[in-house]
Amino acid sequence: MLRRFACLSELFIAFLVFVPLSRAQQQDTATRVTEAVAETKGELAELKNFEADLGLPAGLTREQSDKMVEELWGFYKAGIVQANSEQYNTLGELPQTMAELTADAEDGRINLQARMMPLGEFQMPFTLIRREPSGVPENGRPMFICTHGGGQKADVGGPHAWNVNTREWQTQTQFAVRLYEPEGLYFVPRMADDRKGRWRHAHHQDQFELAIRHGVLFWGVDPNRVYKLGISQGGFGSAILGMFMPDLFAGINPMAGGVGLSNPPENLRNVAVFHSVGERDTMFNRAGNAIATHERLEELRVQDPEGYANQLDVQPGRGHGIDYRPGAPWIAKHTRNPHPDVVVWTSQLESGRRRGEAYWLELDGDDLKGSIALTAKADRDTNTITLTANQLATETPEGDPVLLGEQEAEPTPLRGATVSVLLNDTLVDLDKPVRVLCNGEEVFSGKAERDANILLETLVRRGDWNYAFPARISVELD
Repeated sequence: MLRRFACLSELFIAFLVFVPLSRAQQQDTATRVTEAVAETKGELAELKNFEADLGLPAGLTREQSDKMVEELWGFYKAGIVQANSEQYNTLGELPQTMAELTADAEDGRINLQARMMPLGEFQMPFTLIRREPSGVPENGRPMFICTHGGGQKADVGGPHAWNVNTREWQTQTQFAVRLYEPEGLYFVPRMADDRKGRWRHAHHQDQFELAIRHGVLFWGVDPNRVYKLGISQGGFGSAILGMFMPDLFAGINPMAGGVGLSNPPENLRNVAVFHSVGERDTMFNRAGNAIATHERLEELRVQDPEGYANQLDVQPGRGHGIDYRPGAPWIAKHTRNPHPDVVVWTSQLESGRRRGEAYWLELDGDDLKGSIALTAKADRDTNTITLTANQLATETPEGDPVLLGEQEAEPTPLRGATVSVLLNDTLVDLDKPVRVLCNGEEVFSGKAERDANILLETLVRRGDWNYAFPARISVELD
């Protein structure tokens, strides 16, 4: 876990210890980094596209690079505080623990205060449940994002007017208080707009990512122990977003909600998956889709035994109402590895959006189409990165991804894109030459120097010190 600093002046002093600049340059750099982050106003889109030419040092040693991550994290946090965004203020501080709320309760009634998270035109109510009678683990508290059932009601009078979603949110809050076994911080959102529904929508993607970033910065959340679970519509969202943004989660627990194979199970190589579904839950093919997903995961696990931890819990005789208890303790035993030696990433649109990163890969291009299949393997013994980059289907299928099956497509080498490999000394030895192969051809051979500018850029874009990388090798696929 990163060392915490009491104030910015302490950060300045620590920064002096190892950065090869004069004292005045170092203090100026710290101020400029903080101000550059503050200029994003804490807006997620600005953070994810962060660029700043601050002239930070390159040619760092491994020790300098590791220490600089700690200092840059502190400057990043100071910049977010300085930005004083609406999201920062409304997400707020940690709540009291459940034990403290219980002690303060009058007539045995616990007072749980809902909060409101803004994002553009959307407002997402949420409750925050803190259960940690055993104390906080050394690396930080786990965070569980729990999404309720219900869905879309297009003809209601306002964004939070449908009582079904409100009731399901209240139920999910009670489950976080009393039913789910693991200790930790439970973030329980209510759908931002009943007229749109669907947890997979872009505004919910942003709200979850902002909540995780805030949790890591200000709630003491361990970024390697963030979990996504949900019931029914919330189960659909847990499955879809787990495959769409896998690098954010250690584990997912979709309950009473299986999704079609148009969603790529292969992306779950480094995410633990526990799926609970009733044997008789046939509406929207929930049970059938859950079973098909785990059959695919098992096929992949046989081919790659180091990945694809999964468990399927088909509950005999049950329909849509099931026992929701088994999954959370199972996924909570798993910790994310942010630097796996193998990344499998099928990149495709979800709700009109394509993510630009997964673990230590980046994907960019002016006209990316359909589904793109990337795999990357890091071999530290040979200091080699082996990439495959293929175009699958060139069109995005229309329809609800809950129901859509797998698209058949003949892979062809990807063109018109840039695939970047982000490197650190866990993946390869940056003191030695690195070799990169893509689709069987050598595309790079040489030293990849550690650069503090890349460290800062990747740290701010990802909002996670684990994803602060000191080196980037970009492969242009023409």
